[in-house]
Amino acid sequence: MFLFKLLKLLTYPGAYFDHNASTPIHPLVRNVIQRTLENCYGNPSSLHTQGRIGRGIIEESRKTIAGILQCKPENILFTSGGTEANNTALKGIFGKGEKNHLITTLIEHESIIGSSRQIEGMGNQVTFIPASRSGRIDPQKITQAIKPETRLISVMHANNETGIIQPILEIAQIAAAHNIPLHVDAVQSFGKIPVHVDELNCEFLSISSHKIQGPKGCGALYWRGKHPWIPLIFGGEQEQTMRAGTEGTHQIGGFATAARIAEAARQEVFQKLLRFRRILEWGCRKLFPSLVINEAHKHCQLPGTLNLTFPGVSGIRLLAGLDCYGISVSIGSACTANRIEPSHVLLGMGISEELALSTIRVSMGSSTDIIDVLYFLWALKQVLAGDPEGFSYLDPEHLTETRILSSDSYLIDLRLPHERFISPSIPTAKNLSHISFERYIPDIPKNKEIILMCSTGIFSLGAGYRLAKSGHKNVRVLFGGYSAWRGRYPELLSKLL
Repeated sequence: MFLFKLLKLLTYPGAYFDHNASTPIHPLVRNVIQRTLENCYGNPSSLHTQGRIGRGIIEESRKTIAGILQCKPENILFTSGGTEANNTALKGIFGKGEKNHLITTLIEHESIIGSSRQIEGMGNQVTFIPASRSGRIDPQKITQAIKPETRLISVMHANNETGIIQPILEIAQIAAAHNIPLHVDAVQSFGKIPVHVDELNCEFLSISSHKIQGPKGCGALYWRGKHPWIPLIFGGEQEQTMRAGTEGTHQIGGFATAARIAEAARQEVFQKLLRFRRILEWGCRKLFPSLVINEAHKHCQLPGTLNLTFPGVSGIRLLAGLDCYGISVSIGSACTANRIEPSHVLLGMGISEELALSTIRVSMGSSTDIIDVLYFLWALKQVLAGDPEGFSYLDPEHLTETRILSSDSYLIDLRLPHERFISPSIPTAKNLSHISFERYIPDIPKNKEIILMCSTGIFSLGAGYRLAKSGHKNVRVLFGGYSAWRGRYPELLSKLL
């Protein structure tokens, strides 16, 4: 058995460590979706037999989700995902016109942060509570933030970047004592630890399908029914008139199946991931002794999420290097059109911007096995050894007209089509896609200086790593990307065109 595992490790195609972003769909869930698509094509609001079949699937699915949350089926409203559920809860409470007050935290998911900013822009007050260095919210700070006009408190159950579980029970007691409804974003905790709405004592709770091996585009909002709110989507009587729009029968059926499977295996998976976490922590510390793990006490931590800071090492370069070995992780930062931002979650924990940009998130799930873990540690060792031979950065200042027009230069533009539409490519550049970049590698000459660019430098970094590892000896990635070059030479593109 050991020799078999060793052989598998040596020939391993890759490993997926980004389960907090999305999970591979479970085979049984895929079968349910396929059967539903083939046999249940009627609108579930129709009165004919095909419609009634669809309605039956939705209502049985509602019962399944309600059973896991330990609530009544009529308290479950299906949505397009966790983001819609979060938006619905927050904007529903603040959609009645009064100028009120919202309490949330600095470490929430972007859908909560974005909704809160929109609510603030409508004239309401919003208080964002920071987390401690341990990643936990102090319930006393919630108490101190309450005002007479506070209408909602929204705190996530478990954080999507760190896996740290928040003190929801204490926060719920505070909310109840002031008769303020509590919204809990349980997208990352549902299916991984017990999530029971009466125990959490919340008015609203959001969950999502694709975090538990279900289909994307499906989620649910629990509503206790005590505090009224305004629906986010109007124009139909679906979901008890609280969420208009024809339900995705196949997605909802798949969601319920995934939830049932996750709940049945929850304790076993938790213990497995706890073992894998110990191995990863030990292995990463051996490879990088100054490693910092951003975590809470083990009783307040999802075992499948490791937020790892490698001081002095770029998180983006770690991601690109691991991706060359087929390993999927995420970085603690968000890439926008023209800049790289440190993770708002880590900043909200008081971590410096420099360290936040040296952080990656490794997240495991039910499909992770021990070979994945061993392969990750092996690949991380290779990546920490340094950049591949032949790889380097090119300062935008050095991408001059002479270099662009040189026959020794081979420029590749990896920006997205809409980005090229807004800002034209350099005339001599080859317009390629960073998606499945490997298919282009055989056609890229090895006897020229290869200069790769994207909008920020992130996509071109990964492509550059792959080119260098394939044997190209002169690979340059434009530091800061196309945007930085245009900022340095604002008139050169017009001249070249």
